[in-house]
Amino acid sequence: MLCGDFILIYRDEDKSNDNLNRRMMGRFRRTINDLALKEVYLNGRHFTWSNEQSPPTLVHLDCVLCTPDWEELHGECHLRCLASVVFDHSPLLLDCKPMPSGHRRFHFEEFWTRLDGFHNIVAGAWHSVHDDDPFRRLMRRMQITARKLTSWSTRTVGNVRLKLAISRELLLRLDSAQESRPLSPHEDWLRRQIKASYLSLASLERTIAQQRARIATLKDGDANTSFFHRQCTYRRQKNRIHSLTVDGAPISAPCDMAAAAYAHFDALPG
Repeated sequence: MLCGDFILIYRDEDKSNDNLNRRMMGRFRRTINDLALKEVYLNGRHFTWSNEQSPPTLVHLDCVLCTPDWEELHGECHLRCLASVVFDHSPLLLDCKPMPSGHRRFHFEEFWTRLDGFHNIVAGAWHSVHDDDPFRRLMRRMQITARKLTSWSTRTVGNVRLKLAISRELLLRLDSAQESRPLSPHEDWLRRQIKASYLSLASLERTIAQQRARIATLKDGDANTSFFHRQCTYRRQKNRIHSLTVDGAPISAPCDMAAAAYAHFDALPG
């Protein structure tokens, strides 16, 4: 991970005016690409330096660049600016402390519709709720359908990444064994079955990662699974709410933010 004042920018939007040195921008961009680095998302601000003139020139000179493996280890990190005070640069604060785990929300997986039993699960859950109030009936049907689908997916598909890890470990042991002795017929059959199963699981993992990355413009084969996982990490960093301002006072505790959000929407006219 690299951070600091690079004195250079690589995007047009990183400067508040059109006075750009495109040759140096191109060289900086190529260097970042050659080193396979990615910028950590800066929450709440866009520029980090001001020339303190009137009107000011604002530039995003300070940033944090990281490698893909660092990003995977610190996917929940939070980067923000502090007050510039006596400097013309705004200090950056990178917090790598993991956020408290909240309630796991329901994710509808697109591949579910292609699995046997999906329509039966949805139909059974949907028609199991009877309520005279149409709004309450719809809400309860959605809730029980989500619970049934989650339970069904756990039994049918399971943890894809864990299954992939187990498959890799078994294949490694079988590959090591066949270097010193011939594999038995059962071992050879198991090795071929694991390889075939691994390809299906890898394709499924890529489908899940692509859906959660919200990238619909790439065709099959244009990017690997790690690209989609990195995009998911970037979306989580960008979309996570770290603080709210209520009556001029900032609050950051998750329980306080949840209570403030509920109070706000509850007070809106029906």
